[in-house]
Amino acid sequence: MLLPALEAYGAGELRCIAVWEDGALGALFPMRFVRRYRGLPVSALCSWRHRNMMTGTPLVREKSAARCLAALLANAPAPIIEFELIASDGPLYAALSEAAPPADFAWLVRDAYPRAVLSRERDPRPRYNSNLKSNLRRWEARLRAAGELKPVSLEAGDDLDRWIADFMRLEASGWKGSSGTALACRDDDRRFVAAVLPEAFRRERLRITGLDLGGAALARHIMIGAGEGAFTFKIAYDEAYASCAPGIVAEADNVRQFMAAPTPRWLDSNTAPESKNYARVWKERRTVQTIAIGARGAGRLAVAALPLVRLAKRWLERA
Repeated sequence: MLLPALEAYGAGELRCIAVWEDGALGALFPMRFVRRYRGLPVSALCSWRHRNMMTGTPLVREKSAARCLAALLANAPAPIIEFELIASDGPLYAALSEAAPPADFAWLVRDAYPRAVLSRERDPRPRYNSNLKSNLRRWEARLRAAGELKPVSLEAGDDLDRWIADFMRLEASGWKGSSGTALACRDDDRRFVAAVLPEAFRRERLRITGLDLGGAALARHIMIGAGEGAFTFKIAYDEAYASCAPGIVAEADNVRQFMAAPTPRWLDSNTAPESKNYARVWKERRTVQTIAIGARGAGRLAVAALPLVRLAKRWLERA
């Protein structure tokens, strides 16, 4: 997804750092250079991001991840390296701990939050409380009173253009369309989707589930596969039926479809810290962190001092 992102969103601030090992590309780090890190007079390399990112994990071969990260830290053109949106239970975090042991490098978890995850090993449905179960039955009954309610999922051989068009229309019809954040509202987003989703479909990594009401799209959930798991890309539902909570009803059915399918092993909700919707039906959590590492000299001092700088700012604000 990196090349479509660069083509859609531009690469003005991008510094792509490649690490080669015995003639093979071992890692590719899309980074951005900042001259002042968090108000301190020291430069840093930070993860390059765009608004449709699902994870900040760089492109690293797992077998040589620790060596590639060590090479980046030893040769980086800035004394601080910051990685955003890194899962604390993933192989990159483990490789980073090996390449930059906290005893030798200054570490700072600048930000961390729990993100809802759906795991095949732990079906969340038995843990739904009685209130949620009652609400799901009531909402579903009200939707069925309005027309035929039918679960749907993208299958091989389906007309992908129609599925994408249905989603774009559904998303644009709600608050995202009104605020200009729906995918259909921006030309760069449309170009990104047009490049990514068909290729994911060709590679059998695209998963779309949802509900139809009376033959029309009521809710859609787009996921993109990554290894043994998958990440939520976008969700949308028809806000005309908001009183029936179609998003929650559709997500409960998405859980059913997920548990009935052989793959993927897990789904990452790809939610921001303030989002609570998935937490009602997805019961597992994954901690996502932003990690700053002082690679050398002034960088190590700056990272070590940053918690004190934060504390001083809060104290001054209160004073």
